[in-house]
Formats: sequence, structure tokens, C-alpha cells
Amino acid sequence: MTFPSPCTWIDGRAEQSRTDDGASLRDPNTGAELAPSRSSSSEQIDRAVGAAAGAHADGRWSSLGAERRAPFLRALADGLDARADEIARLDAINSGVPISVTRLFASSNGDTVRSAADRALALGDAAALPADGRDVRIHRVPWGPAALLMPWNAPSAMAVKKLGFALAAGASAVMKPSPASPWSALLVAEAAAEAGIPDGVVNLVLGGAEAGSRLVEDERIAAISMTGSTPTGRAIAAAAAPRFAKLRLELGSNNPAIVLPDADVEVTAKALAGGAMKLSGQWCEAPRRVLASRAVRDRLVEGLRAELATLRIGSSLDDTTTLGPVAFEGRRQQLTAQRDVLAARGATIVETGPTPDEGFFFPPTLAVGEAVEPDSEIFGPLLTIEAFDEPEDAVRRANSGQVGLAGYVFSEDIDEAGALGARLVAGEVKVNGTSVLDMSPHSAQSFFGSSGIGGHGDAELLEFFLGKRIVGTDAPGLPL
Repeated sequence: MTFPSPCTWIDGRAEQSRTDDGASLRDPNTGAELAPSRSSSSEQIDRAVGAAAGAHADGRWSSLGAERRAPFLRALADGLDARADEIARLDAINSGVPISVTRLFASSNGDTVRSAADRALALGDAAALPADGRDVRIHRVPWGPAALLMPWNAPSAMAVKKLGFALAAGASAVMKPSPASPWSALLVAEAAAEAGIPDGVVNLVLGGAEAGSRLVEDERIAAISMTGSTPTGRAIAAAAAPRFAKLRLELGSNNPAIVLPDADVEVTAKALAGGAMKLSGQWCEAPRRVLASRAVRDRLVEGLRAELATLRIGSSLDDTTTLGPVAFEGRRQQLTAQRDVLAARGATIVETGPTPDEGFFFPPTLAVGEAVEPDSEIFGPLLTIEAFDEPEDAVRRANSGQVGLAGYVFSEDIDEAGALGARLVAGEVKVNGTSVLDMSPHSAQSFFGSSGIGGHGDAELLEFFLGKRIVGTDAPGLPL
């Protein structure tokens, strides 16, 4: 299998990334070295931001309007469709997510861009406002050059989502993928160039924390959309604060799931096991912490054990695999440390497997105890389970710790489950299910607490990149 050259894209052209990281990209299935890791130099990052700023200043993209941008976006979508199989393979080997799942993501990337174009067309560039007969209009304009920082767990899906909606809004952009998963973003940049999107509108830099800091600290960057860890999000927020750059930060959360005493235990176990193991357990909205009624807790543990035992653990490049490795060795080490801390606090550790001897595999694991709230976000195939006696106690505990993204409630009484779910500190609460998809095309969830700033949902993402400017005839002679 061949891998893309670690290129930096500036002003429509690829060039070799100049900094040798001294590290390697490795196959999570075997641990074998695949390619050296390289980063963009400080000078390259400066030029990439300069290209995006220049494209914004002269209006080569923003001034086209939604209708004239749409054909370019549709050409980009077609280019992504043509690259879907290669993107799926690269994402599977960069993230450890089974290729059966990365194919679903890769095959939908083109439609993500088409949807962004359609939403921008429906919203329009300007609209008249009621103003007592005067000509007053709202103009939707891009904030300016956007920094797009992507995670390693869904590399192409996040790159395409952020870039597609930024472009639909008329923004120029500088993308920075995770250093652990850079390859599919290179194909996205290539597809944008082939689609005829003007030079300077789409740029890409590579690197880790140092490159990310240099990018977000640049005063020419007007908007920052980042998906990743809470510590990284805090650092970005601090860097952006002096100039009040617009922020959208989707960060970590130990998403709670409350299982009420009347829940169907078999259905609940299947849903929780499926949700917790999605993306090899590396899904930001996965259920992480189960609070089960004491009346059903033991049966639920047995049901979860049985469900996890059915997983086919193996190479992320194997079509039959249902649970692959985690993305890199550091992720496995952190999961191991979290499991050991929970065990030291009295949790019973239930592992299912077996896992291959090589590679970065972590067995599907349950940590069962009375109070097993983790100190930091769990991000892998590790699920905690504890019992509660009263729903009020379950809500209180569910809203403690690092929460804010998602929540889950399981009950045969839909009204009661919905009422309880509305009390959870989470942007999205699903009843009796753990689907990775939004529940409605109009979903728009907020990131609460330490889970981030801004929100999730296609309509909200488009609006993030747009500022509102009111222009019209004033009303002289009013008393104020």
C-alpha cells in the first residue's frame, strides 16, 4: 500500500513539508513503521495563512456568492467521490477504525459538500428585513480566514465537514489534520485544487501542537473550528482570546447513559455495546459512563459482556472486523492507565477478547463498581458501569465530571425518559439508542461546559463561518 507524500498546500500548490519530526506513522494493526512524519515549517505556516488572508482580502471566493460557488463545490464533491476508496483505506490505517466503517464515511464525503452548497443556496447571501418600508437588508459574509483543526478518529469526515461548510460560507481556510492521521486530508486538498477552487482559498499545513499553536495565534485567522481534546481546546481559547477570534471547539465528554428500572435490558445492552465500541471506541459522543438502576445493573453487565464477546477483533483493513485497534500506542497506554486506576478504586474489570499480540489493540472492557467516575475523558473501548437507587441521584451523578456533549436514557416509558433526558447537561440526548447520526436534519446541539464552545449540526456549522452585516436606510428624526 502506498501513502501520499506529506505535502503542505499553499496557494493551490503542493510543496514538501520541510520539518522532520523525528517520528513515524505506524500501522496500528501491527505497530510497524509505515512512513516518516513531517511537519510544515514556521515559514510555510506563515505563507499558508498569508495565502488564505490574501484570498479573503481580494474577494476571489467570498465575492462570488453562493450561486457561483456552488459549481466549484459540486466539482469538489465529485472529486471526493472518485477518491472514496483510497480515503477509506487511509483513514482505516490512520485511525484503527474498521474499513467497513471508514468506507461509509468516505462514500458520504461528497454528499456532505453538496449538502453544504445546498444549505448556503437556501440561506442566501442577503435578505430584506422588515423596517417600516425602508430598505434594510441583512448580508451574510464570511468572518475571514478560518483555521480548521481536525481530530485523528474520523480524519476525512471531519476535514470535509469543516472545509465544505467553510467554503460554502465563502471563507478561505487553512486545514491542519492531526499528526497521527494526515493522509486523507492531503487527498481533500488535492481534490479542491482539481475542482478549480481559486488558489489561496484552500491551504493545508501539517504538524502537531507547535504547528497548531502557530496557526491559531496568527492574527490574520478570524475563525477557528477545532475538534479534539479539552486541554488542547483550552490552549486554543487562550490564544484566540486577545483578538476575540470566533471559536467553535468540540472537545471531550464522558457521556452518561442512564438505564431506568423498566428498560429492556437486552435492547439496552445491544445499544450500549454498539455505541461504546463505534470507531474502535474512539467516538466523541459514545456512551462512556453507564448509571444503571440497581434492579437491572447485574443483568445489564451480563448482557454487555455477551454483546462484547460477539465482536470480531482484528485488523482495521479486514472487511470482517467489527472492532479494530486504537489509533496509536499512546492512546492504548492511556486507556491501560485509566483501567488500572479504576481497578485500584475498587472497580471489577471485565475484559472480553482475545486481542492480537501485535499492534495497538485494547480489549473491550467493562469497569463495574459503586462509584467509578473517571478523572479524565475515556476515549476507547472502555465503559464504566455503576448502580443508582433513585433517578434523582442518577441525574446528579450524570451531570458531574467532564460532561456536555451527549447523553443517553433507556426506558420503556418514553415520556419519562424524555423528561429525564432534558435535565442532563448535554447538547444531545438520545432515548433508547446510540446512533452516530443526528436525530433530525434540523438538529443543532450546543457544547456545554468543558465539552466546548459553539455547537454541532449542519445549519449551525454554516452559520459559524458567517457574520451578519445590516445595511439600509436609517430612520432619522426618532427620539433616540
